[in-house]
Amino acid sequence: MVPTGLRHSLRAIAAAALCFLAAACASRPADAPCAPVAGLDPGCVIQNRALLEEAVASYRKHYAKMDVGPSIAVTYNQAQIPFTTHWLRTDQFIVIDFSRPAYEKRLFLVNWKTGAAEAFHVSHGRGSAASERSYAAKRFTNVIGSGTSSVGAFVGGQEYLSPRWGRALRVRGLDPTNSRALERTIVFHANEAFFDKHRNVFGWSCGCFMTDEEDLPRVFSALQDGGFVYAGPASLYDRSSHDKVRECNPFCGDEDGCKVAAGANPVGSLPGVAAPAPRPDRPAYHVVPVVAPGETYPVPSQKPPGLAAPATRPTGS
Repeated sequence: MVPTGLRHSLRAIAAAALCFLAAACASRPADAPCAPVAGLDPGCVIQNRALLEEAVASYRKHYAKMDVGPSIAVTYNQAQIPFTTHWLRTDQFIVIDFSRPAYEKRLFLVNWKTGAAEAFHVSHGRGSAASERSYAAKRFTNVIGSGTSSVGAFVGGQEYLSPRWGRALRVRGLDPTNSRALERTIVFHANEAFFDKHRNVFGWSCGCFMTDEEDLPRVFSALQDGGFVYAGPASLYDRSSHDKVRECNPFCGDEDGCKVAAGANPVGSLPGVAAPAPRPDRPAYHVVPVVAPGETYPVPSQKPPGLAAPATRPTGS
């Protein structure tokens, strides 16, 4: 039996210890923010800091050597893709972390001025999936007909009306790892049948960046006419495919002259999950006219004066 005096002493010591711990916890910051990268994302929305550093370095490299102006890309089946390249925008850019699974938000819209980052969902190509119908991706190529996603830097072009997807926006690949993006008709688009975050259905594309339809206007606002996109990490690139031009993915080859497997859905879906009925209130933005290169968006012959690549987040603003 513990003596009464000793019992009171032990209680006092325990109470003092609890008070000390409580004070320590109260004075400790809940979640100390990780170090910003070039003044960006101080709240650590983008957990992969090495990827953000890759993206910033890539932006600076491509900003210094942009090749601007109208051009025509030709797909494998000889379809012509008009594209007008603009100077890289200096207001915001996009980072995509393909090392994360599709059910996590892995498309990050970063504001150069404020440093703030927003997170959204985005798909990967069916050919990139780690296994059939996998939310994890492991293979990224630049190969026509592969159905894979690509890593590297992209620049956004003009929005157009796709007869298949509705509202869509083309991107041009700026690196050797994604230089065939236009020829592969890699675009940003939505597909409410196979990408529905409210039903936890995150379908596969055939290499396109497929987002939720609710997020599309916000993403397009950062992409249109010179928006910079960096998808990575660069280490995900399948170097063994570097000299290969063409494959034939049985689910994704239709537009590249491949034969699609019988009964295969080219964008994939979860087994046993029925696609929702099309919404009757589709907004008017699905009737976006196709804009010819240079018709509405004139491209300057030289870099506009005063347009400097943001090195760090501006101070005092």
